[in-house]
Order: sequence, then structure tokens, then C-alpha cells
Amino acid sequence: MKNFVWGLIIGAALASSTVAFASSSILAYLFPVQFEINGQSVPMSKEVTVLKVDGRAYVPIRFIADHLGATIGYEDAAKKIIIKNQMLDITDPAYKSISAGNLIVTKDGNRSMVTGQIQLSGVGNTQNSVEAALSFYDAENQKLGEAVISGTQFGADVQTFVTYANGDLRGYRTVILHVKAVNKETVADEKGIVYENKDYAFGLTLPKSWEGNFEIMKAPSDGTEMTYHFIDRPNKAYGGVIFTLSVWKRADWQENGGSILEAGRTKKLGEKGEFVFTLSRPGDVQYDLEDESLAEEYAQMSSFVERIATSFRVR
Repeated sequence: MKNFVWGLIIGAALASSTVAFASSSILAYLFPVQFEINGQSVPMSKEVTVLKVDGRAYVPIRFIADHLGATIGYEDAAKKIIIKNQMLDITDPAYKSISAGNLIVTKDGNRSMVTGQIQLSGVGNTQNSVEAALSFYDAENQKLGEAVISGTQFGADVQTFVTYANGDLRGYRTVILHVKAVNKETVADEKGIVYENKDYAFGLTLPKSWEGNFEIMKAPSDGTEMTYHFIDRPNKAYGGVIFTLSVWKRADWQENGGSILEAGRTKKLGEKGEFVFTLSRPGDVQYDLEDESLAEEYAQMSSFVERIATSFRVR
């Protein structure tokens, strides 16, 4: 099936949104053409064959996707071709010069194949070694598995990678990138600040870089049992809320949780007994817009929120 996928051809120019054939066979001709993509002449190997069918050119989809900087995958169960060409928005907040994205996760037997892209900025080498891991979490904040990114041929430009992980990762909602080493130099994995809540028996791990720069404000809130606002202290005059952890009674969450999750700023962290725990990001500006240093500090602290969420645990 994989050979079929990578050899699959699509119309480069279509006269309408649907093409139907009267029979199960078509009449196609070899079409010797050259390609120019975004102003650059693109060489074609012998494996790339262009066909002409009813006046339309058909080319291998992987050839086009690769030269447009996109990733491509095939989901066999759904008979679906997946193409992604977006910003690389997955970063390790402790090592921001590496970014990943355009992830496509497909099933491969008892494991998952993860196709994606990665870029190293500010490194300057044409060949770089990288050791990193992508951790996948579901909507219930449970870890589904981990895919390792490892190699020595990562240049300064965007590179496509393929890696594998045990289990089925297709239902993931959150991905965390953890950079472990670059060019054989280990990236320090500092121990974070452990926050333990004795009132409701849960805990979080906050980044070491937050030390001395945050405070927690406990306050009751309509609809919830209790809320805890984690605040960037230097921006406190402007709100400074980085995230809010809320404790819900199960009945209240069952009544209101669906609509709250749909709004997109809240995620469920876990549950225990009669309580459900959630994390929310603020919906308005919480820092000084006039002060670049304060804005940058708030952004840096906020970049750790997804990682903090995955550290949540109940006792």
C-alpha cells in the first residue's frame, strides 16, 4: 500500500472539483515537462513520471509536496492523504532555537509513524546532530507515547523527519518537544519547582526559571469550587495571570465542562473523587504593552504552560 501511496498521482490543474471516469481504466500518455516552483527550476529524477490525461497534467503528489516544503502522509483506514504546510510552532521553551511542526501521525501496525519537520536556527552548521523527543498527550492529559528525533544530518534549513512510537498516537491533543542534546552537547534538564496543593491533594512542576518571579493567588470563583491564579509578579499591576488552575465539583463540570472546553482556552488536567481539575489561559492581555522587557518576560513564562500542564498529578 505504501508503494501505491508514494506513487499516487493527482491533477496539477483541474477544470472542476470532481473528475469521474466512465470505466475503471484511463488512457494516459507520458508528458515530458519541466517544473519551475516559486521561481526555481526543479530537477526531476527518473522516478518522477508526469502523465497527461484528457489534457490535464498528473504528477506524483510527494514530488509536489516536498518541493513546496510540506509534509505528506497516508491514513490507510480512512483512505485519506494528509498534507501539512504550516508554521513550525512546537518548541522547547528551554531551548527555543529548535522548532518542529507539520506533524502527521499515521498507524503502522502496532505502532505509529510520525512524519514532521524540524529546523535549527542560529546554529550555523550545514550538518547538526540532534537528540530530542516528542511526547504526545490526549484530551484527558494522559500520555499516549513518545517519538524520538535523532540524527546527524539536520542543517539550518527546514528538514523533514520520520520516526516511530509504540502504540496509537493519532488521538493526540498536545505535543511537547524536549531537546536533549545538540551537536553532542547535552541540554541541561534542570529540576523544576515542585508545587504541592494540600487542600485538594494535587501537584505541579514549575520551571526553575520562574523562581522568584511568580506568586499564586487563591480565590473562589463562580461555578468552581476554587481557583488558583499563577501570576507573573513583575506584571501583576496589569493582571499578570499566566494560567489559572480551577477545581470543579464533578456535577458542575459535567453540566458546564463541554461548553467551556469548546471555547478553546481551557483543558482538563485530571480528576479525583468528586473533583475535576482544569487549566485555563487568560483571554485578555495580562502584561504591560508599553514595556518590551515585561512583555518578553511574560511571553517566556507563558511558553512553559503546556509543559506545566503535563506535569499535573493527584495524590
